[in-house]
Amino acid sequence: MHTFGTTVTLQRKMPFPSILSLCLLYITLAAFPAQAQKVGQEDANAERLETAFAAVEARRAEIADLEARITAAEGTSKAILEARLARTWGSLQEDGLAFAEEVNVQEKAGVDVGDHQELAIEVLGAQAAVTEKAVKQLAGFLEMPAEDLPAAEQAAAYARWFNTIGHVDQVLDTQIRSTALSDSLGIDVSAEQELLRKVLTDRTANNSILLEVSAEKVADLQAGVAVLPDDVELNAKLQVAKNRVAGMAVALDSAITLMESVDLDASQYRTLVVQATGEISTDILDVSVVMSLLSGWFDNAIANLAEELPSLLFNLFLFLLIFFIARKLADIVQRLVERSLEKPQLNLSQLLKRMIVSIARNTVMALGILIALSQIGISLGPLLAGLGVAGFVIGFALQDTLSNFASGMMILIYRPFDVGDLVEAGGVFGTAHHMSLVNTTIMTLDNQTIVVPNNKIWGDVIRNVTHQSTRRVDLTFGIGYADDIPKTERVLREIIDAHVLIMKEPATEIRLHELGDSSVNFIVRAWTRTEDYWDVYWDLMRTVKLRFDEEGISIPFPQRDVHLYSQSTPVTEATPGQPEVQPPHVQGRVEITGQSDE
Repeated sequence: MHTFGTTVTLQRKMPFPSILSLCLLYITLAAFPAQAQKVGQEDANAERLETAFAAVEARRAEIADLEARITAAEGTSKAILEARLARTWGSLQEDGLAFAEEVNVQEKAGVDVGDHQELAIEVLGAQAAVTEKAVKQLAGFLEMPAEDLPAAEQAAAYARWFNTIGHVDQVLDTQIRSTALSDSLGIDVSAEQELLRKVLTDRTANNSILLEVSAEKVADLQAGVAVLPDDVELNAKLQVAKNRVAGMAVALDSAITLMESVDLDASQYRTLVVQATGEISTDILDVSVVMSLLSGWFDNAIANLAEELPSLLFNLFLFLLIFFIARKLADIVQRLVERSLEKPQLNLSQLLKRMIVSIARNTVMALGILIALSQIGISLGPLLAGLGVAGFVIGFALQDTLSNFASGMMILIYRPFDVGDLVEAGGVFGTAHHMSLVNTTIMTLDNQTIVVPNNKIWGDVIRNVTHQSTRRVDLTFGIGYADDIPKTERVLREIIDAHVLIMKEPATEIRLHELGDSSVNFIVRAWTRTEDYWDVYWDLMRTVKLRFDEEGISIPFPQRDVHLYSQSTPVTEATPGQPEVQPPHVQGRVEITGQSDE
């Protein structure tokens, strides 16, 4: 507190001119950092410009040194120095452009670049000459390898060639950027631009020719490989040729990009790239490229059609004729096989007959189609080999289907059921409607179609209801314990003898079967034809009930007697102040006993 009070006292005693002096001193000190920062920024900008120009001067000195050393060098040393000189010319071009761009950026930012503006214009003016030197120096390394070189040496030579092409593209791209910068600065570079367009056009045209020649070389080598497929060197040269086409396509695409950067039309060359490589890229989105491709394809199609149309029509006629003959022959074979299978000594199921007929017809059709395909130029050898391999692969993948096929063959051979039989197979009850080698179609009694795999049928119990010509109708009838048993037997016998659909042989059995809990049970076992089974079953049920009612024979049903043993509880009166007593209720036990009374 004392210090604070003293400070206040000092400030109160300080004269007004002293306060003003302190304020001016504070403002001066506050402005000093900003001024220092501005001075530091100007120094940094100047240092960057000096560094960029120094790089240009260093490249010039390096070029002069290399040219002097090349004059005195020979052999491998000279070749190495020339390669370095080519790269250095390119570096000088890039450094010159970087210096000019830095000057331009700082000038646009309001920085005083001083003499560097004139140096930048001088550097840009020399860029065309630098580019010419760089391209000329790199052109000395663009030498196509000889065709008689081994494939390995050709591959290495083409790798160096495409590497040099990439450096040339980089040099030309730098020149394009330098020309654009010069034009933005108001420097007349119309002559340089025209020369650059001519160079780019010629270079792109040359690359397109090289691409076409490379594609033709691939076609020639492919023809040679077709004759000598085991020639290792020939296959290696074919691979080199394919790599050459890919590299030429990349080089042509780069040249096209450079052309388009100076507003030159290169759509025809992009069409060539798509045709040579067969690759679908963003070039296909160009309308001119698409139209050129479609036009070329249409012209080729018309030319090929005009040349091959007579031969194609004749081959098509042969194909249709052979197919028609095969179909007629398949119909004849089908009828002959059907007649052969109808002989009485051949006890075959309908399912097996259908399968044999189908196999015979399809075999004739398959042979006819193969012969017809051979007439239109399709080789059957590779086709059959491919089908064999595909069959093996598909068979391995479809093991469950093969299991169904084997089960289907077993069903056809052992004939547990036939078409139209009422069967219970694979957990399904119905009429066998159709069967193939992999599944069986069953129509249920409520008219549902159910397809059951054959392996499920063969691996389970098969119950054929209608396979036999006769069936036994088993019925059970119960009467009361008080009813007349002989009378009941007589009534049942009369009913059986009167029914026209019940067979005399085997004889019908009517027996007292058991004494049940509530009834005396008779069994009736009558024989009839299989197709009359349900008619007999329902007729007997209805007739027995009506006759029993007429004869006074009862058909009892289960009954129970309920015995209730109870004990009453006396009523107690409620006293004052006590809760009211509940009314009387019954307690006891319940006993249920079975009776056979009606």
